[in-house]
Amino acid sequence: MSTPLLVGACIAWGTVTLLFFLLFTAPGEDGAQPAWFLLGINLLETGAFLLASVLCFRNWRSTQIASGRNVWFWIGLGLLFYVFGNILFFLWGNIWGLDPAVSLGDFFYIFSYIFLAAGMFKAVLPRRLNLELPQWLMVIGIGLGGILLAIFVNLAAAEATVIPSAPGAEVYLSQAEAPPVAVPDAAPEVAPTPPEPSKAPGWVSQLDKKLEPLADGVGLMYLIGDIVLLIIAGTLLVAFWGGRYSQSWKLIAIAAFCLYIADMFFAYAVNTDTYIEGSLWEVFWTFSAVFFGLGAVVEHAVSVHSRRSTRRRRS
Repeated sequence: MSTPLLVGACIAWGTVTLLFFLLFTAPGEDGAQPAWFLLGINLLETGAFLLASVLCFRNWRSTQIASGRNVWFWIGLGLLFYVFGNILFFLWGNIWGLDPAVSLGDFFYIFSYIFLAAGMFKAVLPRRLNLELPQWLMVIGIGLGGILLAIFVNLAAAEATVIPSAPGAEVYLSQAEAPPVAVPDAAPEVAPTPPEPSKAPGWVSQLDKKLEPLADGVGLMYLIGDIVLLIIAGTLLVAFWGGRYSQSWKLIAIAAFCLYIADMFFAYAVNTDTYIEGSLWEVFWTFSAVFFGLGAVVEHAVSVHSRRSTRRRRS
């Protein structure tokens, strides 16, 4: 497939996803999105990561890639693991109706972060960075900004969480301050509604209980992964700011920034117990995949064109 066609496909995918979010968001009375909408956004997001992974593996298989084949292998593997994480997350929440603190998909997401960071780091490592002081300050500033934003999100979430009063707590008013209030008769006791049977297979329910104590550790891993990716993305922007191969790595850095933005929104929503699947900010996850795909396409096009130009000059 030609480069303009692939670039157009990536841009179209991101545009269609944004329009889908804007045009068809229709929460019901309970605030939840309809099932067809959730299926649509999951297909768009997972498909974008799968396409980006295929494009990265195409670079890995090419012998003409200037930045190194292993770089794109690890990035492609990270995006592929993100696809597996999305599928498991969809099964856990939308098919089996579970709302776990930790699911099996979380471990695929964490490995995705590790592989993405490894690939991006391999792109920076061979360049032997000789950055000037302002450039180092820019990288440090991006890292500190990411850390401070993560801390702010967690602190803001903690303050926004309403702590219920202890059961049986009462406020006593003196008769001079308030007139006596008639206490209505106690309502008749209603038998509790039995819980609906779980749709999940037995092994999923058992695994769910075993993974629940790992919630804090998994949350910390996400936080560390986001910050590491953000710092590497900032380093990519500085290291590849100029030159023939800078465009592709600027796109990869933007992809990492989009992933970080979506994760921060997600962390705040989860910590404040206000997360509703299908919120508009989730489009940044798809944007992240789109920019990873665009970076892979541009890198392939520039590398192939550069090799052809060199051959022509030699002949």
